Amino acid sequence: MEEGMAAAPPTNIKKRKSDRMEGGEPPPPGSVKCDSDGSLDLISRLPDEVLGTIISLLPTMDGARTQAISWRWRPLWRSSPLNLQADHNFTGQDRKRIAFVSKILSVHPGPARRLALLGIRLRHRYGKIDGWLRSRALTGLREMVFRYEIEDPQLPYPLPPSALRFAPTLCAPEIGNCDFPNELAPSLNFPCLKQLTLCSVTMSQDALHSLLSGCTILESLLLMGNNGIASLHVSSPTLRSIGFSASGYWVQLQYGIMLQELVIEDAPCLERLLPLNPNYGPATIRVIRAPKLEILGLLSDGISKLQLGTLVFQLGDLSVHREDFGP
Repeated sequence: MEEGMAAAPPTNIKKRKSDRMEGGEPPPPGSVKCDSDGSLDLISRLPDEVLGTIISLLPTMDGARTQAISWRWRPLWRSSPLNLQADHNFTGQDRKRIAFVSKILSVHPGPARRLALLGIRLRHRYGKIDGWLRSRALTGLREMVFRYEIEDPQLPYPLPPSALRFAPTLCAPEIGNCDFPNELAPSLNFPCLKQLTLCSVTMSQDALHSLLSGCTILESLLLMGNNGIASLHVSSPTLRSIGFSASGYWVQLQYGIMLQELVIEDAPCLERLLPLNPNYGPATIRVIRAPKLEILGLLSDGISKLQLGTLVFQLGDLSVHREDFGP
């Protein structure tokens, strides 16, 4: 080698990604965590609030498993809003599902973002379900899906009153296959509720009217095959969409009181009125005031009378006439 000529550095040395940062400068020792393959663990560097949001959007078991990722993740599941979905995807065995729900509610301190109890067999478990709903882990619950599995239609399937303790924070409840506690409806207020779904719920006509009057910012209402409501009158300054069907579980059993008349008395923001199974009615739909109504769903012989303002359509004989409601 000639004198004065420095030896060239080897060209086959690869720098790990963790040895350099965005400006090309190496990071201070211990300041950057790397995955096992040497790549930067950028997700773990996110703020706790962001990681908590990610965890609360994951399926229940996946969210709990994040505790095993690293020391950085270990406390985050317990400090993140709980997302608890107990359906057949959670576990196919009913007993295991009951045990898992009890365990999760016992170790998570709350608050909760979402609770979904789907296809729960009531049997002798009313007390246990009521205890779940009273758990501090569910404090501040925003979304709730509650639906029993109907095994014997002759038996009562009461919705625990404790399910309604979330009224101040609920935004989107979905309630199905149960008997609503009618006596509580007049006292309920839902200041945050924007979407309400009732499916195969047994409740009185007055209870539903009281329930809706307590939903002061309701935008979307879905009513599917409920029992005990023959006539529904709707007045809401905020509703934008109503979907409804008189058919359902009780129609198949050929008993119960099904929806026969829907009256939209005053809905200045209503844009969509959707009969979801018009073959089963309701027999009469009256729209008195809905100036923004743009979409009216499918009609059929199951709906014999449709009134839009002063125009009345007799759908059976395809006649149209105007009614005079006074000056």
